[in-house]
Amino acid sequence: MQQSKKESSANFKVVLLEHGYASTRLEEEIISAAGGELIIAENLPPEDRLSFCEEAEGILFRRLDITAPMIKRFRRCKAIVRYGVGTDNVDMAAATRANIIVGHVPTYCTDEVSVHAIGLLLACIRKLVTTHKKMEEDGWDVHRDDPIYRMSGRTLGIVGFGNIGRAVAQKLTGWGLRIVACDPFFEKSRVDAIRVQLVDFETLCRESDYVTLHCPLLPETHHLFDKKTLSLMKPGAVLVNTARGPIVEARALLSALDRNHLSAAALDVFEEEPLPGDSPLRHHPRLIVTDHTAWYSEESQMQLQKTAAEEVARICTGELPRSLANPEVLERLGRLKGWNPPDNVLWQLKRLQKRF
Repeated sequence: MQQSKKESSANFKVVLLEHGYASTRLEEEIISAAGGELIIAENLPPEDRLSFCEEAEGILFRRLDITAPMIKRFRRCKAIVRYGVGTDNVDMAAATRANIIVGHVPTYCTDEVSVHAIGLLLACIRKLVTTHKKMEEDGWDVHRDDPIYRMSGRTLGIVGFGNIGRAVAQKLTGWGLRIVACDPFFEKSRVDAIRVQLVDFETLCRESDYVTLHCPLLPETHHLFDKKTLSLMKPGAVLVNTARGPIVEARALLSALDRNHLSAAALDVFEEEPLPGDSPLRHHPRLIVTDHTAWYSEESQMQLQKTAAEEVARICTGELPRSLANPEVLERLGRLKGWNPPDNVLWQLKRLQKRF
């Protein structure tokens, strides 16, 4: 519902800058119950949106870039909360300087993304898409020109061992795989319990038959997989990315596929989104692409909207958040000692703060 400025008896205001969901009923109910007013500004001109933000204690958003000049106008803001896990589209330093908590929802789609990543990996290994296309064209030939190799006995490498990376490992336990992981923060004692070996990044690239990416997008992980890194990977390896598009350099990936250095790859995320219609990534015969839907299920979307609204309401009413991406702001406000997040959120936070 588009709104205009008016007097309100609400204790706080939250501006929903953009979302793209069919309904915001959950957000409206949660924020209203907490004594707040939700202003849905998605369809307003950009300047009008920012004008509302100047008087708001909370900001909700999804894909929009939240820049330093925008943050300067958030004069009363206590919380900027993103619908999603990553916060790479927020100027974190500017928000922290302004003493604004940057919230997110780090655990809402763990099952969905891990299942999607495994599904893409299996589709690559078993060459399901090309076989389906052959069947559509009346083909039938078990003596293939493109051989399929047994999965059991191979090595799976997981880059980033947070909630989703661990879920992938747990789901694939018992599949006859050797599983290795690379994460600069994760403690060795925690991987021993689920039979995963922690290795350094180069070792993972050299020894893995399959690599799946679950690390955050940071300056250090931008183009983490480029021409040099891809050349380290085993000939015939498979790469799956359901994390963030810019972690993989698209041009280098296409080259590795064209040279047959990689046997296949699968991407749910891209350097440019939506993926342009003329992108060669859409048409490569050994590349499977999905439209950034790894996060999605009806349940995960509901959980995402509900949790984001609860977080912004919690912060605007003076409580501490259950998750945030910039704990330094609590230290600046003298409230860090009082913060006691759930364990799974705490590990995700520490990973975001640690540099690859």
